[in-house]
Amino acid sequence: MFRFINPGMCVSTGLPVYGKQDVGLTPGGAMDSFSLRCGNILLGNEEGAPALEILFSPELEWERPGYFVLSGAPTLQSKLKRGNREEAVKHGQVYKFEAGDVLALGEKHYGMRTYLCYRSAEEMGLENREGLAMADFNDLARWPDEDRTIRVVEGPEFSALENPEFFFDQPWTLSHEMSQMGLRLENNGEGLKVNMGNMVSEAVATGTIQLTPKGPIILMKHRQTVGGYPRVFNVISADTDLLGQYGPGQKVHFKKVTQDEALAVLRQREEDIKTLKNQVKYSLEGLM
Repeated sequence: MFRFINPGMCVSTGLPVYGKQDVGLTPGGAMDSFSLRCGNILLGNEEGAPALEILFSPELEWERPGYFVLSGAPTLQSKLKRGNREEAVKHGQVYKFEAGDVLALGEKHYGMRTYLCYRSAEEMGLENREGLAMADFNDLARWPDEDRTIRVVEGPEFSALENPEFFFDQPWTLSHEMSQMGLRLENNGEGLKVNMGNMVSEAVATGTIQLTPKGPIILMKHRQTVGGYPRVFNVISADTDLLGQYGPGQKVHFKKVTQDEALAVLRQREEDIKTLKNQVKYSLEGLM
């Protein structure tokens, strides 16, 4: 579909695959599943169709005609080049490309991960989606917390915490020790205290917050499947997508919610996805 002129730093990804943790396979997949799903919906792809998850911007040449859209972290001064002509590329809008066109992505405006979703012209059939655009994230996504906190529920070892309020009374900083496996949290005060001895390794989930001797770690989508540290909290599943856009040194505030509230947020996220699908459907009907 394309070849790299400058690879930047990116990886092909899809949606997490669940149901194999019992044999030691982590879900993996896109760190910001919501953004990947939105980009694929605009193109008429399956929601989990492969896309590029981009940390550092690449430059690539398309090898056959098709369509693409950028979602996730917006970029500045991205361009689609055709011969001596250049076209500015907007975030969340579908563009058509021809064989030999070059896509050069600019630096990120904010956020950590940009998604390049694409589809060949042959796969598009008679549906020409060029110019189809997604609403601004703040208009489309109503599920993020209005106070911009990351929401958590109690973990299995929550009752062993001696000072749980400490976790919520201050911001935490994301350490530079971060990867697709997990995010380490730092602060300038005393740490969380847990009243329990050694524990046998237990199953962990995406968003599990383990309390290690060096402080809390949030396990992300490429995590291990078991862990031997107290699981004091768990980030709600919808908000793990938000954490996928956080970078080193960024401040994070947390808020505790109930299981029912966490499920309500998940339902709201799926309603927002449904809203986007309807917008795409109505826009396509208007083009016919």
